Amino acid sequence: MKPDEITHETIFKMMVQFRRITKKFNELEKMSIDVGNGEKLYPSEFHVIVAVGSGYENTVTGLSRRLEITKGAVSQVVNKLQDKGFINKERNKDYGKEIILSLTEKGQNAFKIQDNFHKKMEWEFINHLEMFTPEQIDSFLHILPKIEEYIDTFLKNKK
Repeated sequence: MKPDEITHETIFKMMVQFRRITKKFNELEKMSIDVGNGEKLYPSEFHVIVAVGSGYENTVTGLSRRLEITKGAVSQVVNKLQDKGFINKERNKDYGKEIILSLTEKGQNAFKIQDNFHKKMEWEFINHLEMFTPEQIDSFLHILPKIEEYIDTFLKNKK
C-alpha cells in the first residue's frame, strides 16, 4: 500500500485499536495468579521466575538485559521473591561480586504453574487466530517492528 492510499480514517482506526490493546495488555500485566495456598504472584514476579527457571538468566544483570528493565527494578522483584521463598541467592564462588539466582522448590512449583498457564494461553491464542493464513500472520509480524520503529522515533525526539 502506498502512503497516498492510506487515509486519515484508517490511521485513526489503527491508533484507537492500538490504544485499546495497550490498555488491555497493561490490565493483564497487573493481574495476579494464584500459585497455591492463596498466595499470588504478579507478572513482573513471574517474568523473573520464568527467566531463572528456564535457565535463560541467573543474575540480576542478566535478568535486567533479558527483561529490558533496570537492575534496580530486577533487584526489587528478586528480593520480594526471596522474601516469599521463591528464589535463592548465592554468591558466585568464582566471582564474589556476582549473585547467582536459583528457584526454590516453591519457585519451581510456581514456574510449573506459570508454564502450564502460558501453554494454555498460547493454545487458545492459536485457536483464536486460526481464521488467518500463515501469510497474513507473517505480514502482521513484518508490520509490528515498523510500528515499533515509528513509535521509537517519537520517544527519541522526546528526550
